Amino acid sequence: MATVKRRKLPRTWSGKVVTDEAADRLADEIESTDGIKWERRRPVGPPRGADLIVPRVGLRIPSDLRAAIQDRANRERRTVSDLTREALEKLLREP
Repeated sequence: MATVKRRKLPRTWSGKVVTDEAADRLADEIESTDGIKWERRRPVGPPRGADLIVPRVGLRIPSDLRAAIQDRANRERRTVSDLTREALEKLLREP
């Protein structure tokens, strides 16, 4: 028996499903002369007013290691940065 592919629903950058009604509303808003009312973007980085300044560290790793880290982060619903920080902290705690 043939399998039927499920249609992937379109989503916004924030992950919200775009319904037909929402798409029509957005199209009307874009086509209007009133201008576009953009959704609030999520802030990146430490919270405002935080006294803690966290330096950024860049490093190069092989693509297979990067893929493995990303897979694990996805499984654990964590970020690559979080896993990397945890691994470095664990490594530095060892004698």
